[in-house]
Parts: sequence; structure tokens; C-alpha cells
Amino acid sequence: MNRLTTIFRYSCRWILMANICFAGTVSAQEQPSLLSRAETHFALQEYAPAAALYERILRKKNNLPLLEKLATSYRGLNLYQQAAATYARIIQQPEASVENWLYYGDMLKSQGDYAGAKTAYNTYREKGGASPLTANRIAGCDSALVWQQQPSGVMIYNMASLNSGGADWGAALYHKSLVFVSDSMRKEVLFATSRRNKRFYARNEHAYLKLYSAAPSINGWGYVNDFSPVINQYRYHVGPAVFSGSGDTAYVTVTDPFKIPFDKGTRLLVYGVRRLELLVFVKKNNQWQPPQPFPYNKPQEYSLGQAVLSADGTTIYFTSDMPGGQGSTDIWFCRRIADGSWGTPQNCGSQLNTAGAEEFPTIGGDGQLYFSSMGHIGMGGFDLFRAVGSGDQWGTPVNLYPPFNSPGDDFYYVSTADGKGFLSSNRSGGKGGDDLYSLALPATMITPVTVQPLLRIPFEATICTDQVCVYLYNKKRDMGWCFMPQPPERKITATLEADTEYVIRVYAGGRLISSTDFNTNGLTGAEVLRKEICPGARK
Repeated sequence: MNRLTTIFRYSCRWILMANICFAGTVSAQEQPSLLSRAETHFALQEYAPAAALYERILRKKNNLPLLEKLATSYRGLNLYQQAAATYARIIQQPEASVENWLYYGDMLKSQGDYAGAKTAYNTYREKGGASPLTANRIAGCDSALVWQQQPSGVMIYNMASLNSGGADWGAALYHKSLVFVSDSMRKEVLFATSRRNKRFYARNEHAYLKLYSAAPSINGWGYVNDFSPVINQYRYHVGPAVFSGSGDTAYVTVTDPFKIPFDKGTRLLVYGVRRLELLVFVKKNNQWQPPQPFPYNKPQEYSLGQAVLSADGTTIYFTSDMPGGQGSTDIWFCRRIADGSWGTPQNCGSQLNTAGAEEFPTIGGDGQLYFSSMGHIGMGGFDLFRAVGSGDQWGTPVNLYPPFNSPGDDFYYVSTADGKGFLSSNRSGGKGGDDLYSLALPATMITPVTVQPLLRIPFEATICTDQVCVYLYNKKRDMGWCFMPQPPERKITATLEADTEYVIRVYAGGRLISSTDFNTNGLTGAEVLRKEICPGARK
């Protein structure tokens, strides 16, 4: 997650070139400067390419406005260390605005540097900063140091079999499967005939989020599949999803996939934003049908998504930045009325919502509401909270403390009646950006059975070309994983299943350029299995 956009993280900025002929002295062949390219990327919130260009520019000069944009880009990418280092440069300049001290404190806090963050927040206040949540930020620094010393019997595990180097989050149980969101291209989503594998989210240069399902196995969750081609068909982000008690209705958050009208007028460039909306899919004859939009979607004005149903199905809670809220994003609700439709949205109120951001509502196995907040007193970015109540009547939200929470962003907690559950987090020590974690409360802890690891053959492949997706496919399990090797090493590493047939497929620009079959038959894992893949002719 990131502090800049919260729910807008999965909105998409866009720019259209108006079909205009004009006269001028600039040649049509002239390339835009580094600065103009950086500024265009930044205006579109394409922070990864913007940051790379600003870094190049700032090697030669120390420009305060550009440093601030570089720091904003790092914040938007959740690169806390780089952002903090940039803000440390910014605050040395006398003309730097006071807001930079607030952001500097946020970046230090997200790394667990509570003493440094508290100093930055106090300096912000001394310099006249007036953010309404500064006191909560400072209190969070003090509280985190206390909470970290409190013992907890909760066991939490990184779900390494599902997590990738990108974003994997938003787990939801659906029958016997686990449905989750990922920007790691997997299985048929990656096929060369698929149009989806040719588009990337320009903000972080990752693939767009899609929904996947994982089946249980003796060693945890695996056998990852595209959850539904009908639901995943949209060209931008898809997910998370929540399901009705009967499992025949899915409420899915998507980035507005529909054509956006615009008035070309006389401008050369037209900027815009694709916001989030909620689509409702119904399953008939074991097939998901085309969706109906949630009646209160209005993507031309605000985002709406991240829904959850109450246990009895009579109330739907969701996140939105629609007018009339308490802060940047709030939790709202609708009641089901007599004719089966949803009543007018109502805000959950100031006990739950703050001047900051509240998002990711879920209903636990205990019937209570869980959500994430940046406004209540917490350890870092988003912290997980529990609240008792319904509608717009709530008790005081309770922080879940470590290990549920960390200095990073902790969100989308799904609990079950037996005390187990899942949460999502970008805490340090994870496998990628956002990772999935499973957990068990003390009363339900189970002593693990000692079994021979399913994955035990160390594997390393060296790829001879750049800008490709290397898809490692397990024939036995009918599942695979996409790797993006980076120069200069261009290596991928994995742990493979013994006595299993594999295929390495290399894709460039959505096109299959190499396919290599191999197996792990007879290998024990005592030595690393190495391959060199130089795409040329198929093998």
C-alpha cells in the first residue's frame, strides 16, 4: 500500500493526445527532454519511471521542487528508505515547506525508527504544521515501543507458496479455495494469446492486479489458477472479491474499465483518472454471469470498492471517498431494503472514521468488523483494528497490536470462527511488496506434522536477455510462476518439486520466444540444478 493514494492506488491515471494540428518551431522529430518526460510521468502518477528520470536529473543539480517530486514518487512506490533519505536532503534547505517534516516522520515511522519519527513530528508542530492527526502520529510512536514488548501467543507465517516478488494480498475463503489478488502473471493469464499480458500498470511498472484461486494441499496452499476468465477479463485492476454466504454472488472491486468520454477542445493533452467501482457477479449453472454495477458507483466523481457483507447479508460495508465523509477515505454502509435492493449509502460515523484513511473492511468469524486505518493511533502506515457495533453505531476501535500490526502497512484481515485467519502486509522480511500471511490464535495452535518438504530441489537459471518474463511451469501441478530477471545478473532462483516435469517459457512483449523442458527426476536436492536459457529457437 502507499500513503499517497490508499484506495486510489488501484486507480489509473491516463493521458490522451488530442487530434490537433498546430504550427510551431519545434520539429516533430525532436525528443522531449528528460525533465519534460519526468514531469509527464509524475503528472500521471507513474512514479517508477518518474523517479528514475528525476534521479538522473538530480545527479547534476540540487533542485528543491524536483527533490520533492522524487520523494513523492518514492512514497507512492512504498520505498520508505529512499523516500526518507530524500526528505533528509530536502529538510536541510531553508526554503523547504514544513510539510516535508511530516512526510519525513511518516517514512521513518514506516521503517520502525520511532525516535526519529517522533523528532520529525515535533519539529513539524514547532514550525507551525497543523495536520489534525499529528498528535495521533506521535502517540503511535510511543505506543509502538510499548506494544512491541508485550508477549503474544499469536503465530504468523508468510504464505511463501503463494507470494511473489510483487503484490499478493486480499485473501478470501471461497468454498475450499483461497481467492486472492496478485500482480504476478500466472497460468493462462500469461498465455501469448491473452491480451491481458501486454498491459502494465505504469505507476510501478508491474502487471495489473487479477484474481487467483489456490487449492489446499498437505503443505499449505498451492495449485494456483486464474479464478475466473469472466471476472478477470477487464483490462485494468481486478480485485479484491468478497462472496455471499451461499457463494453464488461475488462483489468485485475493479478499476473503471469502460470508455471515458472527453472533450478534445483545443488542448493538446487531456489528463484524467480511472477510479474504482464495485461490480456484482452472479453464478448460474456453475458459470459467472456478466456483472451488474453496484447502484451507487459513480467513477466520474469518486471511488467505491472493497466491500464486505454482514453475516446475515442485510448490510454491505465498503470503502469510498464520496462526498460527505470524515477524511480522505471512509467506510460506508448500505442496508438491504424490502424489495431486495440496497438503500442509500451512509457513513459509518466519526467513531470509526477519522480525518485520515480508513479502508479494507472485513467481517470476522466472530461477527465483528475489522478494518485498517491511518488515522487512529497505530504503529506505522495502515494498522489493523477491530470494532464492535453496526451501521453508524460503533464502540471505540481497538488496535490489534503486534504481530497483526507492524511499522509497515497491515490490512485486509480475514478471520475464521476457529481462530485462524489471513492478513496482508508489506512488513519487512516479506517476499515481495504486499505479502499474504496466515495466522493462528493460541487456542487453535496445532503442532505441525513433520513431513518431507514438497519443494526441496534448489534451482537457478541464467537468462541471456533483458525485459522478458520467465514462466516456470510445473506440469504435475498445472501451475506456474512468472519471474522478471534483472540485469546485470539476469538470474532467477526457485525451489522445485522432486521427480517432476517442468517447462521454462520465455515471453517478450507478450510473445513466446523460447520453451525449454526439463525434470527433477532422481535429484535429492544436495546440489543446485542450474540452467542457462538463451532465447532463440524453441527447444
